[in-house]
Amino acid sequence: MKYRDYITPFIFGFIGIFSFAPFSIKPLIFFSYAYLISQLIYKNKNRFYKLFFWSLAHWGFGMSWLIVSVYYYGETSLVITFIIFILLLLLLMVAFSAPLFFISRALISLLSLNNIINILLISSVLIINEWTMNFLLYGIPWLISGSILLDTFSQNIYPFLGISGGSLLIFIISGLMASAWDHKKRLFYVLATIPFLLSIPYEHKTSNDKDYDLNFSIIQPSTDPFLKYKNGYASKIEDNIYKLLPGASANSKLVILPEAELPYPAQDNRFHNFKMNMPENVIMGVWSYRNENLYNSIINTSNNNTYDKVHLVPFGEFIPFSKQLRGLISFFDMPMSYVQRGKDQYQSFYLSSERNINISTLICFDIAFSETVRKSNISSKFIVNVSNDTWFGNSIGPYHHLDISRVRAIENNRWLIRAANDGFSAIIDNNGTIVDKINKGEKGVLNGSLKYISERTFYSKHGHSIVILFSFLMLFCSSIINICRKISV
Repeated sequence: MKYRDYITPFIFGFIGIFSFAPFSIKPLIFFSYAYLISQLIYKNKNRFYKLFFWSLAHWGFGMSWLIVSVYYYGETSLVITFIIFILLLLLLMVAFSAPLFFISRALISLLSLNNIINILLISSVLIINEWTMNFLLYGIPWLISGSILLDTFSQNIYPFLGISGGSLLIFIISGLMASAWDHKKRLFYVLATIPFLLSIPYEHKTSNDKDYDLNFSIIQPSTDPFLKYKNGYASKIEDNIYKLLPGASANSKLVILPEAELPYPAQDNRFHNFKMNMPENVIMGVWSYRNENLYNSIINTSNNNTYDKVHLVPFGEFIPFSKQLRGLISFFDMPMSYVQRGKDQYQSFYLSSERNINISTLICFDIAFSETVRKSNISSKFIVNVSNDTWFGNSIGPYHHLDISRVRAIENNRWLIRAANDGFSAIIDNNGTIVDKINKGEKGVLNGSLKYISERTFYSKHGHSIVILFSFLMLFCSSIINICRKISV
């Protein structure tokens, strides 16, 4: 096996990351997947090793923010940090990349079918593999390829087929490119222009209608996450918030604070005293301790409506195999690693002043799960997403997280208020346009307005079921056709 058999797949796996924010060199994801498809399906030599090195680069660099989280928040040594990161990386590769190797071997026998059917079949396999990211390892729907269509005309696919529809489009075009490279080089060069055409920037402007329904203010405290649980620092967090509050507009009917900003739970007397110094209609992230369980929650301080976070972060808010791992190193005994998940069913949340104004409330990682967001917006008027992106440090994580929020706004045709501890806090309209934001690391107040929207998109009504059903149907029909052909021979 030559060195290029290691280096080339590594490079193609690596360049795909640059399609995502903050780089947003969108055509690269097409070429990255075109190479992967070409090597898995149209080449027989060293298929396993090429998939391994493509995945190593793709997941290794795309999830590199995990190093920041483990090193700084776990207060571990660099050696222990990299051991943990490698273990997590291997889990991701086994869960999301290894199935492609075994499926690709099965697909080889189907390649006698029409070439277009082959490409649809390969694209369907990739869609199903990407879809499993919502479930395997408790769900890690990160690096979803369809998200790179943001800020292009192609993002208009989101209200109809969601982010999965965007991924399917990318996989089909990548499959066409892979097939052409293997059979018709001239056609490849023609097809290679499509990614660039689809990546042409397109500005989705916010409506000029100024008849807004709600004025609100977002507080971005930008407190030091490393001191949060130190004795005496709670009062500094409170004082910081009190100093920022006068910056909220006098017309604001709602104030939003980020995820779990205070180091004590809502049931603590200190929280009661904190509320006494706050205006009415404050929605904020809090720790909530109930029935001897700790929850990561959102609370409306005026009516005590509460939402508990459903999708917890593995090795952050809960520890898989905790009995075996706790006590080994301090990372596995972090205060947040004992959190209980909220209920899957929809948790009602209202503005205290208007009982008929239903809000979709989501905490941090929740926003990455498209189906969870869709279900929470069946009767909502807008979305509130609180987050603590200090976990990402200065990595690429916060940029990607912001883009995911924008996709959710488009999919569900809802305005989205995003409050993050140290950025990016943002006002996002129903077209995914960032109306205003506070940058990463800045402290401040963001005043804005939004419109209530009740109209649901096609995606909001049906989810990604059409794309998933199409993918499974392609696999089923192709298998039946292939079986019939073998019988006839």
